[in-house]
Amino acid sequence: MNIAVVGAGVAGSYLSRMLQDRGHKVKVFESSPIDRHWPVCAWGASKNMLAIFSKRAGLDFEDYILHKGKILKMYLPKNNTESLDLRGLVTYDKKKWEHDLLAGTEVSYGRRYTLDNFPVTEFDYVLDCTGYHRSLLPKSKHDFVIPAYEYLVENVKEINEFYVIGYKGARGYFWYFPLDNGRGYVGAGDIDRNYFGINEFFQNNPSARVIRKIGRPIRLAPPLHMKPFFQGNIIGVGESIGCVFPMLGEGIIPSLICSDLFLEVLEKDTNKFDYDSYTKKILKKFEYYHDVYRIVRLKMSGSLSTIKHLKLLMKMYTNMKREEQRFGFEISFEKMTRLIRPL
Repeated sequence: MNIAVVGAGVAGSYLSRMLQDRGHKVKVFESSPIDRHWPVCAWGASKNMLAIFSKRAGLDFEDYILHKGKILKMYLPKNNTESLDLRGLVTYDKKKWEHDLLAGTEVSYGRRYTLDNFPVTEFDYVLDCTGYHRSLLPKSKHDFVIPAYEYLVENVKEINEFYVIGYKGARGYFWYFPLDNGRGYVGAGDIDRNYFGINEFFQNNPSARVIRKIGRPIRLAPPLHMKPFFQGNIIGVGESIGCVFPMLGEGIIPSLICSDLFLEVLEKDTNKFDYDSYTKKILKKFEYYHDVYRIVRLKMSGSLSTIKHLKLLMKMYTNMKREEQRFGFEISFEKMTRLIRPL
C-alpha cells in the first residue's frame, strides 16, 4: 500500500520503519525544516520497553542510552520529599534514534500540513502522528493540555540524577533529566504559568548554559477524550489521539504501544482497515488512563479524597504495578499515597 506518515516524531519514525519492513511504500511529512527538527521531550523513558521496540525495528537500544538512572528524587509541597528507586528509567539520544529509524525513508521537511492542503487522496492511508497538533484530525472538544517549556542545558555540575518538583494541587511540575557530559533537560509544565523551579535551577547552577529552548504544551487528555481517532482514510496514532500517561505527561512508550496496535489491525486485512477494531483496541489498552486523568483533575480542583476515592486510587495503583517494567521505576502504594497527599 501507499501510506503517508505525517509527523516524524516517535510514532511517525517507528511506524515508517515497521511499515516499510512489511513491504509498504511510505512517505513521511515533517513540518520542521531538516536543520531545525528536534524531538520535543526530555528524552526519558523505560529502557525495558524501548529495547523491545528498538529490536523490532532492527536497532540496538544500548547504542542510544545517555544516562541510566538509579533514583528519582521528588520535592513536594510543605517540605515533603520522596525518592523512587529506578528500575530501567534512562535518558537516550532520541534525535539519533528517530533519525536511524528514518534511514532509507523518503521524508519531506519544512511544511506544516492541514486537511485543506494535504494530498489525502494520493495515499491509501494517511497517519496523523503530529502529537499535540493533531493537524489532520478534527479538534477534540474534551482536550486538555498544560503549557510547558524546557531548556537543553550543558555544563551542569554536581547533578547526576533525575529530580522533580511537584506543584500544589497537581497543577504542574518541574523536572531535571540528566543526559551525558554535564548536559540535561530542565523544564516545567504549569497550568498557572508560574513554572516554579526554572529560575531557581539557574540561580543554583550558575555555570549551566542554555543550548536550546523548546516550548511544548503537554497533553493530559486520554484517548477516551480524544475521539475521533480517524476521519476518512486519515488515522491518528500516538499522542495525537491521547496516548500520553496523564500523571507524568509521558508519551514515548504509549505512542509506541499505540503504533503496534495500529500495525496489528492493519495486518489482519490490508485491503480494508478495521476502524472499529482499532478504536476498541485503543480504548481497551488505555482504559485506565482515564482513571488516572480523573485523579489528576480531581486533585487540580481540590476534590480528591484518599478515602472517598480509594477505589479509584487502587485501580490506578494495580494497573501501574502490573506495568512496573514499562514505567522503569518502583510502584509502591504506600509511596504513591505519600506523594499524592502533599500535592
